[in-house]
Formats: sequence, structure tokens, C-alpha cells
Amino acid sequence: MMLAGHLDDPLEDALLARAGRARDAEVEAHLGACSDCARRLADAEAAVAAVALALPPVPAEGRLRARLFASVDRLERFTPMAPRLAALTDVAPDDARRALHALSEPEAMNAVLPGMRVLPLATGPRRATTSAILVCLEPGGSIPRHRHLGDERILVFEGAFAVDDGRVVRAGEELHSPAGSIHAIPTVVGDAPCLCAIVGEGGIEVAL
Repeated sequence: MMLAGHLDDPLEDALLARAGRARDAEVEAHLGACSDCARRLADAEAAVAAVALALPPVPAEGRLRARLFASVDRLERFTPMAPRLAALTDVAPDDARRALHALSEPEAMNAVLPGMRVLPLATGPRRATTSAILVCLEPGGSIPRHRHLGDERILVFEGAFAVDDGRVVRAGEELHSPAGSIHAIPTVVGDAPCLCAIVGEGGIEVAL
């Protein structure tokens, strides 16, 4: 039912509702039909905004500020390596940056082997036949001996793993495995998980 006349107290309620409280459907209907009240509400919203902008900023409470920055740091800690992942997968650097946010919660990734979790990555048109995954390899986890059917690169973001030929691949480094090469990753180095991306063509097959 439409309200008669113009809004007085309901105008204040409408202003508060648009700032986050539940809206009154009858008041909103009146505002849609009454240009005078709609103009008065717009003027009131502008005045409230002007007051808010004129007030001195209030620093965030210490613990809240620390939590906010810790959350951002956790999400963005691999951002400097996003261009390298973007180049491997042929996606935009910002898309690679957002994909790396998944590494802030590796426990949410899909378990595929004991101690190994993965998450598929998107690839661009120049990598249409490429398989790409993010990987969390826990201490004690391993990748069995296998043969590469195509070219593969593993880019390490955090931690390190050992290859069965004695090489250790650490954060910021890549392991390049050309087609036909055979190896295993028998162990994660240290007590922390190894977080990496595996980008390859052609897949692998188990090698004895």
C-alpha cells in the first residue's frame, strides 16, 4: 500500500536502510513514485557522505590491523612469481596471481596420492594441450618413478624436493624434464610442505 503524503521519520529509516539495515518495501515503493522524497533522500545521503569524508580517519585497532595484513600477506606471498607461472601456462599475470591464492589453503586441494594434493590450473590458447596443476607435497610424500611423454617443468614456490639423481630443487627454481626422461621425487626436503606448479605436455607413465 502506498504511503500518503511525504516521508518524515520514514525518510531517516530509508537512509539507514541503504546504509546496511533491512529496507522497508513500502517506503522504497513511495520513493520510487515520489520525486520530492527521492530528492530529499539523495540530498541526505550526500550530506552523510560529506560528513564521513570530513572526519579524521580512525586507525584500525592493533589486532584487527595485524589480522588484515596477515591475511593479505598470506594470499599474496607468491605474487612476485606470478609472471613466471603466467609464462608457463599462457595466462595473464593477474590470473596467475589469483590462482596462486589457493596455496594459502593447501589443505583444501584434492588428495591424489598419500602426502600429495593438487589443484588444476587454467592454461591459455598457446598451451591448449598442456596439463597444469598446483601441487602441495607434504613431508613424507613422494612421486613414484615415471617417464615423461612430453616436456615438463616444475616451478617451486615454497619448500624444496629431492630428485632421485641427487638434485635438490628449491623455492624459486625449476626442474625441467624433457620428453623421454625418467626420474622419481622420493622426498620433500625439510619439515615444511613443498608448494609448486607442474606444467607439462603429453603426460607421464610409470617407469620401473
